[in-house]
Formats: sequence, C-alpha cells, structure tokens
Amino acid sequence: MAHFDHTCTIFTVEDFGHKAGMPQSEDPRHNLRLPTELKKKLAHSAVDNGRSMNAEILARLDQSFAPAPMHEIENLLRFVVALRDEERAEVMALLSKATDILGKR
Repeated sequence: MAHFDHTCTIFTVEDFGHKAGMPQSEDPRHNLRLPTELKKKLAHSAVDNGRSMNAEILARLDQSFAPAPMHEIENLLRFVVALRDEERAEVMALLSKATDILGKR
C-alpha cells in the first residue's frame, strides 16, 4: 500500500523507517523501547563484546533460542545408558578425564 509523506513523495510501508541516503538492509526493521537500565547494560555488554548495540541484541536473542546445555547433556546421557557395560565404562573414564582437565582451568 502506498503512502504519502509531507513532501508528497510516494513510499511503501516497506520503505518506512529508512533514512534518506542510507543503505537499506533486506532485514525488516523494528522499533524497540528499552528501559534505561536495560539499555545501559546492553551498551556495556556490546562494548565488552566488541559489537554494536544491534549485534549485541541479535546475539542475545539468538542465544535465547539455543538448546540449554543441560538438555544436551541429558540427551547424551540417554545414549550412555543404552551402551554395553564395557562401552559405558570407557565413556565414564573419558568423562572423568574431561572433568579433571576442566577442573584445572
């Protein structure tokens, strides 16, 4: 659907929000209101991680959809239970070694 701005220029809803002369991304835009304290936390985190605010927000949102590590471990342990005794003992020895290595860090 076409709309008119104050200069009578025709634009579409897809064009709305883009600044004149700025390269347009294929990604849709979304205005977001953030409480001041949350915005400050995001800004500090973005600097710490070497990212823009937008990249920080996207990374955090994407991470929130990732499977929980404990869920992944739980799924792997289901396979361990189904192993034969000697295979299970081997896996447990490897896990014990990994735990030792991680404990040194």
